[in-house]
Amino acid sequence: MIRNAIVAIDQTLKQVRPPKWSRDEIILTLNFYFSHYPKIPDKQSKEIEYLSVLLRSLTDQLGRQFSETYRNSNGVYMKLMNFHHFNNQHQSKGLKGGSKLDEKIFREFEHDQDRLNQISSAIISWVNSKAVPLVSNINDEEMEVAEGRLLTRVHHYRERDRTIVNKKKNKVFQLKGNLNCECCGFDFNLKYGSLGDGFIECHHNKPVSMMEPGEKTSLEDLSLVCSNCHRMIHRQQPWLTIDELKKITSKYKYHD
Repeated sequence: MIRNAIVAIDQTLKQVRPPKWSRDEIILTLNFYFSHYPKIPDKQSKEIEYLSVLLRSLTDQLGRQFSETYRNSNGVYMKLMNFHHFNNQHQSKGLKGGSKLDEKIFREFEHDQDRLNQISSAIISWVNSKAVPLVSNINDEEMEVAEGRLLTRVHHYRERDRTIVNKKKNKVFQLKGNLNCECCGFDFNLKYGSLGDGFIECHHNKPVSMMEPGEKTSLEDLSLVCSNCHRMIHRQQPWLTIDELKKITSKYKYHD
């Protein structure tokens, strides 16, 4: 009886407690904050209402369910007041309810607001396009990159577009006669024989924050990389470029 009661209370609290803010949501809200600071619009303003609708649309585009009160104007306004607490330029202390992720993203972009605006604008463009692709088998580590979940979906979708990927592989093979990694030189065929024939991964070089809905991927946008190098590219925020990782692999040689 007691155990059932505890479970019921826990479930009720989960329903009452609002979901954690995603990186995408914080990026959009922080960009709004910097765009309007120091005169943050009133919680009943049309600007706050627009931001609320935008955040709900973002969540819908990511395929998530949400309640009627999700990211309403009051909640959005409180999040904006949380940013005051991290802002050394603000005279008052602001609200102290901000999360560690709030502060992390605030510090990341407080001196790089142009990039923040670029990422935010790209997210808004894709939300408004209502054409965000569905991509499976992407873990949380890959999702929580600087650009957020939505733009990362777009990035991975383009990397997995079999038509353009195969065209890239065919072109490189015709020119070089092999499919070795552009970062470390690894060749799956040399290591695994026939099992590795034609196998290599594709990385999309163009920053996801610069992609426009409907924009086509060119062969020059893609680089062929081994699985290890591809993971290393995506491990750092912002993602490493091919040249940056190539310098690392040339410095640290692995001998089996």
